[in-house]
This record gives sequence, structure tokens and C-alpha cells, in this order.
Amino acid sequence: MNQADSFRYNAYVAGLYDTYVNTTFDVPFFLNEAKGVSGEVLELMAGTGRVSIPLIKAGVRLTCVDRSSAMLTILEEKLERENLSASVYRMDVRDLNLGKQFELAFIPFHSFSELLAESDQRKTLTGIYEHLSESGRFICALHNPALRLRRVDGQLRLWRKCDLDHDEGMLLVWGLEEFDRATRVVHSQQFIEEYDASGVMQRRTLLELRFRPLNREEFEELARSTGFRAIALYGDYSYSEFQEDTSRSMLWVLGKPPVARG
Repeated sequence: MNQADSFRYNAYVAGLYDTYVNTTFDVPFFLNEAKGVSGEVLELMAGTGRVSIPLIKAGVRLTCVDRSSAMLTILEEKLERENLSASVYRMDVRDLNLGKQFELAFIPFHSFSELLAESDQRKTLTGIYEHLSESGRFICALHNPALRLRRVDGQLRLWRKCDLDHDEGMLLVWGLEEFDRATRVVHSQQFIEEYDASGVMQRRTLLELRFRPLNREEFEELARSTGFRAIALYGDYSYSEFQEDTSRSMLWVLGKPPVARG
């Protein structure tokens, strides 16, 4: 979820989110990272629970944070429907204040890059650092700008075509992205079109989002300046080594420096 623009995820868009964002490619990675954690796990920018629900079903003691009340309403409905339990907080990640520490925290789905200002990025990382236990880890999934920006060309394209439940029609998601070289921000316009079973469009919604891809050096310096040390950097969800020219993602695993004893 984009914390700066999360107000745009109104009840209508939040209700459709799981229809057109239904990928699961990263879920096994987070399940594997959480399985050895005996304490609590913190998921930031949790949205409707795409990653949350599988972790909770696997027995993870999860705390979910997001700024969008509409998205969290969907998550809480899922928890109630499936008789699951989690701590859910409506909170901006820039102002994280939960009063406790976690053994593992993570931000999935490249959402950290939707914090555009360096001051917001730094504030968020500082808050996460304070919420980690001494041996805790923070996992941050980011785009690899070298590959992601190749798809940003100002052309309108059909991104997804999804069937609606109960043969009620279909959903088309069109996207257009433009890159501002001065600010290094990607401006994304998503057009969500809902059609009934006879092919007549019932509604069209414009969702405008922004994100700023961070390169390896930028994020590494941000992490270092807020106290973190890099434990690992993977290029995909199968733990491959990051390659700047070919890796689709940067999966950072950060931790606190060892405490000097004696």
C-alpha cells in the first residue's frame, strides 16, 4: 500500500483489490522466513492481507499495520470469516508506535518505494529499528530499478484481465506510467474498468499512485545511517544472489549491529 496516497483506496477499490492483485509468488519466502520465529512478527503496509492470511494460518503470531482503513476492513473481515486472529492497527509507517519489539518485521511487495521523500524513508526505517528486538530482522522487498524502469514508457497497456466472482462479469486494469527524471519518481495511472456479464461497462475508476525506485547504494546508505547492518541481499524469492543487470527484485535482510559485551 502507498502510505502517502492510501486515501485513494476507498471502499470500492479496496473491495476489488484482491481480484486484480492475487499473486502469491512471494508468500513461500515470507513463510520460510517466519517459520523459525518464536516471538511476534510485524507486517507493515499489510493491505487486505495477501501475505498476512497465509502466515497466520501457518501459526505465525502476526501484527498487521496499514494506513488505509478500507483495506484493513477487508483484512478484518477475512480474519473473522476464517476464525483467525491477529493484531491489526491503522497507522502510518512513518509514525510507527506500537510499544513493543518484534523478532521479525517486513514490508512486502515493493511498498517501501512508495515513500517518496528521503525524510519519510529515514523516519520509517528509524521507527522499524526501534521496534526490533536485539536479534531481530527487517526484510524489505524493493524493485530493482535497472529492470523496473524499462517498463516505464508512457504507453497505456492492459495490465490485467480478471473474472469477477459468480460469473458476474470481468475486471480490466489498464496502466500508464511516466518517469520524472528530475525527481526520479514514477507517476502511475491505473484505470479500473468493471464490466457486467454481457460486456457492458458498469464503472471506471482512476487510481493515481507514485513510487520512487531506490538503487542499491541509496537503500544501503539509508539503512546504514539509521543504524541497520545488511545481513543479506537476494535477487529473487528463491534466495538467488542479487545481480544488478538481471535480478527483478532487491530483497534486503537487515539487522541491528552486534552488541559489544564486557
